Amino acid sequence: MAKHHYCPLWLAGLLDSKLRRILHNPQKILKPYIKKGIVALDIGCGPGVFTIEMAKLLEGSGKVIAVDMQEGMLEIIRKKVAGTALENSIVLHKCSQEQLNIKENVDFALMFYMVHEVPSKDKLFDEVLPLINKNGLLMIVEPNNHGFNKKLFHKMTEDIKARGFEEYDRPKITFSRGVVLRKL
Repeated sequence: MAKHHYCPLWLAGLLDSKLRRILHNPQKILKPYIKKGIVALDIGCGPGVFTIEMAKLLEGSGKVIAVDMQEGMLEIIRKKVAGTALENSIVLHKCSQEQLNIKENVDFALMFYMVHEVPSKDKLFDEVLPLINKNGLLMIVEPNNHGFNKKLFHKMTEDIKARGFEEYDRPKITFSRGVVLRKL
């Protein structure tokens, strides 16, 4: 069986660097999809680059559930928002390698550069897709490399569409493939 790797804690600084924010500007990427009052889910949130931007875009309404299997990544977010208004908008949730264990329905789910790290994509989607409310959005962004080629990305998108979603948008993201799907 192939060994699956995930982004280690020691790379958190690289994930939250000035260069990455230039290449993958979280506000520019998320602003068209985050509306006040929604519940958003950031799966594989890492050090919170997108989590924190989602919380800012909510402007004190709604909430962001930040999910990661590494307590150290969640601790980075906890420290960043401690004592700020954002602290009340973000719920930190530690998952296991096998299961997210989220029960709350959401209006927006983000999977940014994490699907390629998951050993069972079907199992991941079996758990996530039912959590998304009707008309809710799922944004998936994957790097052009990491073995997740155009054909596999297309197949994944078609599989999700067959499970009650439609293509909503194809955002242009540097060095990446992205899709936003809407639940019917």
